[in-house]
Amino acid sequence: MNHLSPAGRRLAVATVVALAVTAGALTTPVLAATPVVTASVATQQQPISVPPGTVALSAGPTGFLSRHKEGESDVYAWTRYDGTRTPLPGGPYQANAGTDIVVRVAGTTRSFLDMSTGEELVTYDLGGVYGAVQCQGTTLVASKRAEGGAGQEVHLLDKDDQGRVVDRTVTGLPEASAWKGEANSAPGTLLLHGFKVTDGTWEQRLAVVDLASASVTATYVILNNKNYIHPVSGSRTHVVWHERDAEGKSVLAVARRESPEVISRSTWVERANESTLTFGLAGDWAVYSDPGAFTALGPPRLAGLNARSLTTDETIPLLAHATAVVPATDGGVIATGGTIEHGEGLYRITPGADGGRPTVSVLATTGVPTVLAGLSEPVAPSGEIDLDQADGKVPASWTLSRSNARVTLQLTHTRTGASGTVVAFNPVADTTEFRLDWDGFLDTFPAYRGAYTWTLRAEPLNGLGPAIERTGSFTVTRAPRPHDFDDNGSPDIFTRSSTGVLSLHDVGQLGRLTYDETPRRTKIGGGWNTYDRIVPAATGLVARDTAGVLWSYEGKGDGSLTPRKRVGGGWNIYDKLTSGSDLTGDGLNDLLATDRTGVLWLYPGKGDGTLAARTRIGGGWGVYNQVTATGNLAGAPAGDLVARDTSGVLWLYLGKGDGTFASRTQISGGWSGYRIIGPGDIDGDGWSDLVTVPAGDHSSTYMRFYYGTGQWKAPLPAAEPPGAHVTGLDPLL
Repeated sequence: MNHLSPAGRRLAVATVVALAVTAGALTTPVLAATPVVTASVATQQQPISVPPGTVALSAGPTGFLSRHKEGESDVYAWTRYDGTRTPLPGGPYQANAGTDIVVRVAGTTRSFLDMSTGEELVTYDLGGVYGAVQCQGTTLVASKRAEGGAGQEVHLLDKDDQGRVVDRTVTGLPEASAWKGEANSAPGTLLLHGFKVTDGTWEQRLAVVDLASASVTATYVILNNKNYIHPVSGSRTHVVWHERDAEGKSVLAVARRESPEVISRSTWVERANESTLTFGLAGDWAVYSDPGAFTALGPPRLAGLNARSLTTDETIPLLAHATAVVPATDGGVIATGGTIEHGEGLYRITPGADGGRPTVSVLATTGVPTVLAGLSEPVAPSGEIDLDQADGKVPASWTLSRSNARVTLQLTHTRTGASGTVVAFNPVADTTEFRLDWDGFLDTFPAYRGAYTWTLRAEPLNGLGPAIERTGSFTVTRAPRPHDFDDNGSPDIFTRSSTGVLSLHDVGQLGRLTYDETPRRTKIGGGWNTYDRIVPAATGLVARDTAGVLWSYEGKGDGSLTPRKRVGGGWNIYDKLTSGSDLTGDGLNDLLATDRTGVLWLYPGKGDGTLAARTRIGGGWGVYNQVTATGNLAGAPAGDLVARDTSGVLWLYLGKGDGTFASRTQISGGWSGYRIIGPGDIDGDGWSDLVTVPAGDHSSTYMRFYYGTGQWKAPLPAAEPPGAHVTGLDPLL
């Protein structure tokens, strides 16, 4: 920078200001001295290593100032181009473009440290008089309210040979309410951006200041003062900024440094919020990017770090992304960003010869990939998993290199092709671990037993790099349960279409459907209109044909049934049949039948699809228009029975376990107009449950789910239970 003689500096202001100064002895280094690195650093081949998250704040002839996070703290360091890294105590530190000087901030003081020698050069105390604007070499650029309160002045603070601070007021500046320093790589100059509001009208100013004379050498006209111009950058030859025209279009304004004339204004990158652009100049090229692209939660409208020629408007890509650029001493920039090939780090963008394309080289690497990567192998289902013992949760997780990812775990049942997907958009707080614990469901129904494959896929939300995948396999086991015909641990119910097609539905899945969702069904087959009664049981079903012959079908555990077995004829003497309970305590499913005289008969199951000889339970059952075997609804060890009389009152018959029942107890009234189905234990609490649907055949039906309590005095909840509106469902059996 240009140093004034003591006399010259005293002439620039009326007095030497009363500002506290400390000039460090040049023979007493406060940091380890580092030898000067020559200009050959531009050709260095081996990238140096820096901590993850390192951001370059400024660059000088021998090294660069950087910042990174350690926990919640900002850590600053000076790194030479040979890789020697010196952590800086305290902080924060401010940039000092194009020099090896860094500025330590402590309240109102600014201490200038020469990192090429390790010495403290000078410390300024601004007190409450000045506001810091920028640092240029050993000059502190400060602002101060103008006398009379008309706007803000800019002052250049230096020290003379006697160590006294000399305050020079910048002359030629247009009036402004505030001034800020902009990125600038031209030695001996300052680029200022001023703001002013007059009668509600927003005005802006750009001015180039010569540090030696403390005077303005050029100002530039803004196209549309209503829009905040940002970013702004200056080089040895140009001043360039982004603005918007009267129509709101993004415009790149280019001016030569020696002239106030704007030589070109061209429409360029369209962005939702251009005020966040990272921006710099590399020779005759504007270098720009979206600084939030790496952490974006979607593909950014502006992808990568790009360079645009100031003379031809040619645009070329440089990096996959960049979060910051700072001026370099060769007229280019140092970008904090990444490439697919080399990952995250610092990159030199070097101007091409005679205005040619800039080139890119790796300066430093953090070891962090730019592409999405797994930091470890995922935790995923493996081996044999007993879903009854897993308490409804199978752990799965993946720790990735960054948090802006969409991670999916797809699990596919090998036999059926049925699949379920777990999606994680956000990692665990303050980590990059994505949890994808599986709840044991495929879509909206419990998982089948058997072999599975899984695919774990992580996609970068910002579109940088490809998705990554891992695959594996495992096996699900679980104990067989009554009324579970497709081997997924959840009870099923049967439906029959008007054309005689028999299908299977998971009861729990029906209860979780929204109005517009279609129920999943397992088609068993056609021809079932030959039967006038079809009665689901705990392990299969029985069906009576029109000739009065009863047939039995056993479930195979895969959603299909065994070939039918003839039970016997003469069953057309019964008007009501029900099954689904073990009434005799032998663990086998039994059948109940009411004849047309009102006598209830018990047919004990034999476990092979046939029935033992009937035993008479009792008469008087003609008062009921529906009887339903429920299983263990009310807490006794054996299965129970509910019966609805013609006035709509529902009664409980508590099973004793010997084929008889305790005296009936009233549950409640209001059950007319419904069909009552006993599907077994829906919610897995050990007690059987009930399902009701409106009487009649409807393509759209409202199902209610009554969950058994295990209490014989109140076997069902007193409050009306939740329901589900199911469409596209054939009549239930």
